[in-house]
Amino acid sequence: MTELQTFLNSTAGTALTAMLAVAFVDFVTGVFAALRDGTFALDSIAAFLRKHIWGRVAPIGLLLVIGYYGGDQVGALFSAAAAAAALAYVAETASSVLGNINPPKSSEAIALDPQKAVAEELNPVPKD
Repeated sequence: MTELQTFLNSTAGTALTAMLAVAFVDFVTGVFAALRDGTFALDSIAAFLRKHIWGRVAPIGLLLVIGYYGGDQVGALFSAAAAAAALAYVAETASSVLGNINPPKSSEAIALDPQKAVAEELNPVPKD
C-alpha cells in the first residue's frame, strides 16, 4: 500500500474525502439553483473554486496532513484544529446545500427600502 493510500484510509484522509464530497454536492446544487433562478454566471465557477476549494478545503486539508504526519503532540494539536475546522465547514456547506435545494419562499423575503440602504451605506451610524 502506498503512503497516499495509507493516508486516505486514515481518519484524516476520510475527513478530507468527505469535505471534497460535500464541496462537490454544494457545487452541483448551486449550479442547479442558479440555472433554476436564471442567475448562472460562468465566472461563479472560478469564484467557487477560489472560495471553497482553495480558501477552505485546501487549508483544512493541510491541517489534516500535518496532523497525520506531525507526531504525537504536534499531530494531536493540528488534528484537533483540523477536526473543528472541518466540522464547521461541513455544517456551513450542508446549510448551503439545503438552501440550494429548498430556497426561501418569496413571502419570507425581507424587503429593504433602497433609499434607507443607500443612506446607511454612505453615512453609517456608529453603534457604540
